Amino acid sequence: MNPMPVVMYLMGLDAEHGLLEALGFAKRPHPQGVGSSLYLGEEAVLHSTGIWYRGVLYHRPKERFYRAFLPPYPPEVHPGAEPLPFAQGLAHLLPFLRGYEARVAALRGEGRGRFLRRLPPGARRHVKDWKAFFPEEEGGAGE
Repeated sequence: MNPMPVVMYLMGLDAEHGLLEALGFAKRPHPQGVGSSLYLGEEAVLHSTGIWYRGVLYHRPKERFYRAFLPPYPPEVHPGAEPLPFAQGLAHLLPFLRGYEARVAALRGEGRGRFLRRLPPGARRHVKDWKAFFPEEEGGAGE
């Protein structure tokens, strides 16, 4: 099961709508000028190509998890990074992702239902996986 394409798409929407900063992430230009901005949180770093949380990196281009140091920042992967089994990396990220989704729902006053109906094809294929990991976040006020 892989909810990450949906997670990454929704976080991209959150960045576009200014929610990441409202959730306490500091928006910074990427040090190497690569792609989108970095969003720095207390324990997490978000970029359009990955999520780093407490020593584990989800690398979107390769759909892989690594035990990794920062810097370098996504889309780069530290040369000493250790590949992790997908399930192990996802299990490490889940507490952060679930807390993040709960904070987004509280801030918006609604779940993700209307956004899930408009996913691009690459993410839409994974919506059942996302719903399995985040069943409480699909609905919400006004859905």
